[in-house]
Amino acid sequence: MLRILRHSHRIVCSESHKNQKNMTKKDHLHRMRLYVLISGKIAARSVNETARLVIDGGADAIQLREKTISDDEFISLAGEIRDITAKSGTLLIINDRVRVAGEVNADGVHLGQHDMSITEAREIIGNEKIIGVSTHNITQARQAQEDGADYIAIGPVYPTTTKDYEPSIGLEVIQELSREINIPFLAIGAITLENLDEVLKAGASRVAVCSAIIGSDDIALTTRRFKEKLNRTK
Repeated sequence: MLRILRHSHRIVCSESHKNQKNMTKKDHLHRMRLYVLISGKIAARSVNETARLVIDGGADAIQLREKTISDDEFISLAGEIRDITAKSGTLLIINDRVRVAGEVNADGVHLGQHDMSITEAREIIGNEKIIGVSTHNITQARQAQEDGADYIAIGPVYPTTTKDYEPSIGLEVIQELSREINIPFLAIGAITLENLDEVLKAGASRVAVCSAIIGSDDIALTTRRFKEKLNRTK
């Protein structure tokens, strides 16, 4: 009987692994709940260690955001992070640098309002890759969806020093967005464990987090706590 149970368990695990492998990048995107932005300037540990710790804590996606290093340095760093995320099945999104995303075979790229257009980015990285767009109001969110974005980030929900040039949008925009937008959207901007519940109550089911996780004393534990709260809203 024990051998049969073990055999049965192997079948279940094998089927689960097969289903995971058959999922497209965009299937993973729709299942995503926690998206962590990693920047060497903010992280309490090295970028590589931070990536490992947030993955251990249950992050579904990582955005690598390095604004000041050269493309060659970024390619080297992103290639190392690609190796880490590939083993865990975590999505790797590259901020802004579309050609770097293509070079390291990242899962996608994230564009700001003043970056390359979605059409241009799609020509470089292809239709299978994910393209996300930062938006700061409903009009921009509608436009990104119309232009073919696979997901949008909307924020900052609360005032943040990471993007202090953008005014905070508040929770009302999240409520409106949850009624209007058909593609996945991430609430972003000074989201913490303390205010996460009200963000979720406003209608968000996915969040992007930076400082509250990667600047914490225990990155893996903080990530896990975010993920547990998000999972309770399913």
